[in-house]
Amino acid sequence: MGFDGIVVEQFVSPDHADADIESMAMEFSFRFIELREAASSLEMGELADIAVKAKHGTFLARVISEEYFVGMLLADAGHFGKGRWMLRSSVKDFHAELS
Repeated sequence: MGFDGIVVEQFVSPDHADADIESMAMEFSFRFIELREAASSLEMGELADIAVKAKHGTFLARVISEEYFVGMLLADAGHFGKGRWMLRSSVKDFHAELS
Protein backbone atom coordinates (compact mmCIF):
# COMPACT_ATOMS: atom_id res chain seq x y z
CA MET A 1 0.00 0.00 0.00
CA GLY A 2 1.16 3.49 -0.68
CA PHE A 3 1.08 6.20 1.96
CA ASP A 4 -1.09 8.03 -0.57
CA GLY A 5 -3.83 5.48 0.18
CA ILE A 6 -3.60 3.57 -3.09
CA VAL A 7 -3.44 -0.22 -2.92
CA VAL A 8 -0.52 -1.50 -4.99
CA GLU A 9 -1.22 -5.20 -4.56
CA GLN A 10 -3.59 -7.17 -2.38
CA PHE A 11 -4.51 -10.67 -1.34
CA VAL A 12 -7.73 -11.41 0.49
CA SER A 13 -8.43 -14.85 1.89
CA PRO A 14 -11.54 -16.41 0.34
CA ASP A 15 -12.89 -16.69 3.90
CA HIS A 16 -12.78 -12.88 4.17
CA ALA A 17 -13.66 -11.81 0.63
CA ASP A 18 -15.94 -9.08 2.02
CA ALA A 19 -13.00 -7.20 3.64
CA ASP A 20 -12.78 -3.69 2.17
CA ILE A 21 -9.01 -3.45 1.78
CA GLU A 22 -9.11 -0.26 -0.27
CA SER A 23 -11.04 1.65 2.40
CA MET A 24 -8.69 0.35 5.09
CA ALA A 25 -5.67 1.42 3.06
CA MET A 26 -7.06 4.89 2.57
CA GLU A 27 -8.01 5.40 6.21
CA PHE A 28 -4.88 3.92 7.77
CA SER A 29 -2.42 5.52 5.35
CA PHE A 30 -3.41 9.03 6.39
CA ARG A 31 -3.21 8.09 10.08
CA PHE A 32 0.20 6.55 9.53
CA ILE A 33 1.48 9.76 7.96
CA GLU A 34 0.39 11.60 11.11
CA LEU A 35 2.10 9.00 13.31
CA ARG A 36 5.31 9.26 11.28
CA GLU A 37 5.30 13.02 11.75
CA ALA A 38 4.63 12.66 15.49
CA ALA A 39 7.48 10.18 15.91
CA SER A 40 9.78 12.52 14.04
CA SER A 41 8.81 15.60 16.07
CA LEU A 42 9.35 13.63 19.28
CA GLU A 43 12.77 12.54 17.99
CA MET A 44 11.84 8.86 18.26
CA GLY A 45 13.35 7.99 14.89
CA GLU A 46 11.65 6.50 11.88
CA LEU A 47 8.41 4.60 12.32
CA ALA A 48 8.91 0.87 11.66
CA ASP A 49 5.63 -0.86 12.41
CA ILE A 50 2.15 -0.26 13.76
CA ALA A 51 -0.46 -2.53 15.34
CA VAL A 52 -4.12 -1.64 15.69
CA LYS A 53 -6.17 -4.08 17.76
CA ALA A 54 -9.93 -3.80 17.47
CA LYS A 55 -12.96 -5.88 18.34
CA HIS A 56 -13.23 -7.52 14.92
CA GLY A 57 -9.58 -7.85 13.95
CA THR A 58 -6.00 -6.76 14.33
CA PHE A 59 -4.32 -4.69 11.62
CA LEU A 60 -0.53 -4.91 11.41
CA ALA A 61 1.55 -2.63 9.22
CA ARG A 62 5.26 -2.55 8.46
CA VAL A 63 6.93 0.36 6.68
CA ILE A 64 8.78 -0.69 3.52
CA SER A 65 10.00 2.72 2.35
CA GLU A 66 9.06 6.38 2.52
CA GLU A 67 6.29 5.72 -0.01
CA TYR A 68 5.02 2.24 0.90
CA PHE A 69 3.93 -0.01 3.73
CA VAL A 70 2.58 -3.54 3.88
CA GLY A 71 -0.54 -4.30 5.89
CA MET A 72 -2.03 -7.49 7.25
CA LEU A 73 -5.47 -7.93 8.77
CA LEU A 74 -5.75 -10.77 11.27
CA ALA A 75 -9.11 -12.15 12.32
CA ASP A 76 -7.52 -13.97 15.27
CA ALA A 77 -5.31 -11.88 17.56
CA GLY A 78 -3.62 -15.12 18.62
CA HIS A 79 -1.48 -14.88 15.47
CA PHE A 80 -0.20 -11.40 16.37
CA GLY A 81 3.43 -12.42 16.98
CA LYS A 82 3.64 -14.59 13.89
CA GLY A 83 2.11 -11.83 11.77
CA ARG A 84 4.65 -9.27 13.01
CA TRP A 85 7.50 -11.72 12.36
CA MET A 86 6.25 -12.47 8.83
CA LEU A 87 6.04 -8.77 7.96
CA ARG A 88 9.44 -7.97 9.48
CA SER A 89 11.16 -10.89 7.73
CA SER A 90 9.58 -10.06 4.34
CA VAL A 91 10.34 -6.33 4.14
CA LYS A 92 13.46 -6.77 1.99
CA ASP A 93 11.54 -8.92 -0.52
CA PHE A 94 8.68 -6.40 -0.69
CA HIS A 95 11.16 -3.54 -1.13
CA ALA A 96 12.89 -5.40 -3.98
CA GLU A 97 9.54 -6.00 -5.71
CA LEU A 98 8.72 -2.27 -5.58
CA SER A 99 12.13 -1.13 -6.84
